[in-house]
Amino acid sequence: MCRSSVLVQKQAPKQIQKTAFVQLCMLVSVAILAIASIASAQARNVKAQVHNIQVSNATTHHFIAHSMSAQPGFSNESIPGIFTADEPHPNAQQTPISTLVTIAQQAGQPTRRAGSFNPLIQPWGLHVDQQLESQRELYQTVRTLIERRQLTDARSKLVELSGYPLFPYAEAALLETSVNYANEGVIQEYLAVYGDTPPGRSLRTSWLEFLRKENDFARYVRDYQPQSSLALQCHALRSRYRLRDNWQGNDEAEFWQEVTEFWVHGRSLPSACDGLFRLWAEQGLRTNDVVWQRAELALREGQTSLFRYLLRFLPREQQQLLELQRRLRANPGLVQRYQEISATGDKQTDQYLRTLVINALGRLRWNDHFNTIAAWEHYQQEFTFSGRETNQVNAEIAVTLALRGEPIALDWFQRLAIDDMSPIVLQWYLSSLLRDRRFDLINDLVLAMPPEQQQQAQWLYWRGRSLALMGELEDATELMVQAAQERNYYGFLASARMSLPPNLNNETTEIVADKLIALSQRPEAQRAREFLHLDNHLAARREWNLLRARASAEEQIYIALLASEWGWHDQAIFGLASSNAFNDVARRFPLAHHQLLTEWADQARVDSAWVFAIARRESSFQIDAVSPVGARGLMQVMPGTADYLNRRTASSATRTRPRFQIDRPEDNVRMGTQYLAELLHRKDGNWLLATAAYNAGPNRVAQWLPESDLAADIWVEMIPYQETRDYVKAVLAYQQIYTLLLGKDANVLQPLVRMQINGNGQG
Repeated sequence: MCRSSVLVQKQAPKQIQKTAFVQLCMLVSVAILAIASIASAQARNVKAQVHNIQVSNATTHHFIAHSMSAQPGFSNESIPGIFTADEPHPNAQQTPISTLVTIAQQAGQPTRRAGSFNPLIQPWGLHVDQQLESQRELYQTVRTLIERRQLTDARSKLVELSGYPLFPYAEAALLETSVNYANEGVIQEYLAVYGDTPPGRSLRTSWLEFLRKENDFARYVRDYQPQSSLALQCHALRSRYRLRDNWQGNDEAEFWQEVTEFWVHGRSLPSACDGLFRLWAEQGLRTNDVVWQRAELALREGQTSLFRYLLRFLPREQQQLLELQRRLRANPGLVQRYQEISATGDKQTDQYLRTLVINALGRLRWNDHFNTIAAWEHYQQEFTFSGRETNQVNAEIAVTLALRGEPIALDWFQRLAIDDMSPIVLQWYLSSLLRDRRFDLINDLVLAMPPEQQQQAQWLYWRGRSLALMGELEDATELMVQAAQERNYYGFLASARMSLPPNLNNETTEIVADKLIALSQRPEAQRAREFLHLDNHLAARREWNLLRARASAEEQIYIALLASEWGWHDQAIFGLASSNAFNDVARRFPLAHHQLLTEWADQARVDSAWVFAIARRESSFQIDAVSPVGARGLMQVMPGTADYLNRRTASSATRTRPRFQIDRPEDNVRMGTQYLAELLHRKDGNWLLATAAYNAGPNRVAQWLPESDLAADIWVEMIPYQETRDYVKAVLAYQQIYTLLLGKDANVLQPLVRMQINGNGQG
């Protein structure tokens, strides 16, 4: 059943409300001409209501009725998601996926008529009618008027946005300019419908801030929902305490438990809650355990002043233990002062001391691994460590020794059971065995693994490789052929060694068009579509996340497919990777920004499949991606690299030549491909080393080169940075996939089979 908009004028005639309601319901069943006529009548009725509203310069008491269903440009005669025969899917010639036009033809459905707006496949572009474009421009105008505080003009123009997907954003923005008791009714109505949307959450926060300043405890408790602001969280507790006369049953106990949870925080809390905390402490709830928990959190947050403040609430013995923890965190080398750390005979205290020792050794090992070993041997005599604790320290020491290239690393790995080794520990054990050429032990290692682990491509490959080097060619061949069936770095490497074609294991996901169409018409999807058109990718992702949160588990794959059909590649990639469409290769590896990437790859004279692979790994084709270290855009170019390229090009260019803009996709790809070409040149044409250098930097990669020849596949396993090691494997695998998707019949990893790495780059 259709429901009317929540923000209907309260003093308007009931017939007008009914008309707006009927218009919503008729949308799905009437012809286009009838819809247009009704929409026009609705606009006239809404305007008539607005003329009767009392408006001041500071406030707008009520806002217009609106419909998220009556979308301009949506035609019942169009089949969203369908391409005409002369308008192929952008990837149709490069990818094996089945497009929706095929589904429509099989089902006997008509395809979209030329010129009609298609909300599913083309959320923006040529097939958008004039009315929708007009509303987009008007939306930007309304937001500008609100920012300039021209509220009367903004309100009058807001009328014309009825039915536009982003109407709730404009409406919330106007409401936020006048958060007061006069607008309480319309704010409540808005939050009832849009309270869990991004504009609704923002409006709720503004409303709570207003109520907090007014000390309106009853309304605050009524309208409160969890907030990130500590001040608002504090006021929620204060408000509930003020209304304690209404408590029933376990309300009081639950309240004080929430106060405890709020108090256990790693940073200072608002002073407004100090009075409440005093009452809480008088209840006897500030126990030593609670204080201890907060003191440890303060240490982790680096809040030394808060930490020292909390110590005063603890007995002297506990103060000394926490102070010891603080000193060891600041200087793990203090763990070698054996006279300060010794067993006490108290079970709880000794357990805590063991934890301090393990944490300190885990940090000391990176600076002084031999003294770490000496300290570990001492404390094993001092304390009784559990098996789990012993394995943890032994594994950490083994990995550190392997990273440092110490020959005794194998001895420490062999103290561990295979079942107790994490993937990281196994990787470093493999690296140590490869460094020492212990191929016999690699074979033994794999055979000691659980059967399902033995069948993983990495272990099939390395057992086969080891057997081949040991002369057992028949068994080695069988293992390599088995590994070559996988679609990953090891599978492609095995296929290269065996001269077999790479196996993509592609499984195209079947699409139920009705489900995809239904999802595309949900308000969250329509709002995301509009934000994409407006190049507001952050807001689009927020709406998309809301769509995913509200969708069922079954619908998640269709949300990913919808993003794929829209050309929203990063959301499609993320969604498909976590669904049962993992083998839908063409959608998980789209030929995104095809013209842009291939054009600049050709200009830089680098392999276009390599560029696609880099962009896929770096950003998943998210044009506004920003990494924690500041890399930006499709190719994740660092600002320092951009400055370097700008300075270099400026020296040979005219003064009027514009500098590269790192956030412009065109410039970002241009800089990324130019940098790849430069790395390739600096590494003497070795694209393996250039790939590693794009992630870790050329100078660091130069430090990793061996003095004597080392097989390329072994060198990859010995890259000391896990991030770079995983990066290289992923990019090479992606490059193989994109080579095939671009129509090239080549085994990209074939050069690695005979490649030798040495101090000069390639032997």
